[in-house]
Amino acid sequence: MIKDFLKRYWWRYLIGSIFLIVVDVLMILVPRITGLVVDSLRVTPDDLSTVRVLLFGIVGVAFGLFFARFFWRVFIMGAARRFEYFSKEVLFDKLLGLPASYYDRTRVGDLMARFTNDVNAMRMAFGPAIVMLVDGIFLTGITIVAMGSFVNWNLTWIAIAPLPVLTFVSLFFGKMIHRRFRAVQESFSDLTDTAEESIAGIRVVKSYGIEPVRSRMMEDTSNNYVSKNMDLVKVWGMFFPLINSLAMMGTLLAIFFGGRMVILGNITLGEFITFVGYLGMLVWPTMAFGWVVNIIQRGRASYKRLKQIIEEKSDITTPNPVRITKLKGNIVFDNLSFTYPTGKEPALKNVSLRIESGSKVALVGTTGSGKSTIGKLLGRVYPVPEGKIFIDGIDINRLDPQLIRDNFAYVPQETFLFSATVRDNIAFAVNGVDHERVKRYAEIAAVHDDIMGFSKGYDTIVGERGVTLSGGQKQRIAIARALMKESPIVFLDDCLSAVDTETEAKILNSLQNSGQERTIIVISHRLKAVLDSDMIYVMHDGEVVESGKHDDLLKNNGLYKRMYDRQMIEEKLEGE
Repeated sequence: MIKDFLKRYWWRYLIGSIFLIVVDVLMILVPRITGLVVDSLRVTPDDLSTVRVLLFGIVGVAFGLFFARFFWRVFIMGAARRFEYFSKEVLFDKLLGLPASYYDRTRVGDLMARFTNDVNAMRMAFGPAIVMLVDGIFLTGITIVAMGSFVNWNLTWIAIAPLPVLTFVSLFFGKMIHRRFRAVQESFSDLTDTAEESIAGIRVVKSYGIEPVRSRMMEDTSNNYVSKNMDLVKVWGMFFPLINSLAMMGTLLAIFFGGRMVILGNITLGEFITFVGYLGMLVWPTMAFGWVVNIIQRGRASYKRLKQIIEEKSDITTPNPVRITKLKGNIVFDNLSFTYPTGKEPALKNVSLRIESGSKVALVGTTGSGKSTIGKLLGRVYPVPEGKIFIDGIDINRLDPQLIRDNFAYVPQETFLFSATVRDNIAFAVNGVDHERVKRYAEIAAVHDDIMGFSKGYDTIVGERGVTLSGGQKQRIAIARALMKESPIVFLDDCLSAVDTETEAKILNSLQNSGQERTIIVISHRLKAVLDSDMIYVMHDGEVVESGKHDDLLKNNGLYKRMYDRQMIEEKLEGE
């Protein structure tokens, strides 16, 4: 990431550094001119012409400093802001390309912390730290040369004697700052994650009345964050006073020995004032050196955290993809067994399915039997062993994930809507919003009448995650969104659980009779809604225990018949 950025913007740092060096050169002139003014007044107090020229020189230097400082800020600080944008863009693109297994083990709050605090620490390392580093090195060097050349080299060596000690002090404290700042960033991730979960789940928190519990949890996390920061502050609090003390020792030595030289006539008063001015200029590079160590160590710690995302490898690979653009929807599962990356027990055991193109197939069975897993594997959300899943006779591992997702519409159990209008949510997967198409698929999903009852119809903002809608409305809008893709394969993962059985059956019939040939795979716990399926697979404990049409399954007197009879009894009791 850093290499790519510097290849594009190295010239901005070069130009900014040149202006920064111009500033340092101009600053060197100020103490020299001041010393000349003092000596001129002592030698020829009645002749002010030389003094006027020198004063105009100071004014010229001031204007030069103004323009040079403006441009180094534009180039270097501007480049740092570009790095902030560049790094966030790289990270976001990387996160979009990572598989679902990564998000199974990664907290949202931790990712947000890396996007904010860690990127900001890197920006500081690419902005202020660069300025202080270039300024500190060049200003220190040119100031020492000026002190020796304009005043006295012996006095210069005495004054800068404490500076080498800074190197050892900085190396010692730099390692401590690096470790402790990384601990601060980790604790900030915990804090962000706790806040994000509490806010996202605020309705659950309130419904259970556990506000005090979440408050105490937030307090504990905040206290941990403060504690880690205090550990860092203690090191920082020792580091900077020590740096300043070493710098002041140089000033004390210069005043002691330089004062004696003035008395003995080895240097003039103006030269001594010039020397003290240069010493004052050395204080800033000394302090800047401490800041540079601090900021760079923070940036290094943050970069390590960002590299963990950048270097993350996807476990979904297609080494030799088949070049096709459209799928028909013939699907075969051949004795597939699968265990989630974070799981121990297999979610699927020796599953074999055959789904013909254009057919309607239902997956039913007990809770946790692996029905949803089939949909996730079909969309290549997780890696699949070779020779186990075929689409149109091609091993799924030879089909590009993007091709599959272009031809695969998936509606999950947990409906997610974006904080946008109803129209934008339905047309989410297509470019350009054609209102008639939106309306057509909303009618197929049996949600058009509900939408027209909203205050602004299709222009109604649904709120974050669709919070302003009922569960059934959210599910039906999600179905309309999936249908807008007009994909040849549609997978409905128990996404109509919040509507009644009649509405569910009506939606499924409308979908099948919409005029477009689709392979429709439905997961439903209500068997009455899938009675007309071309094939029904019954699953239990990760295995397919029965398969066939409705009437055939009833004759088997197996799990399907027991589930169906139970639901009929429950429906009869509810009717009474």
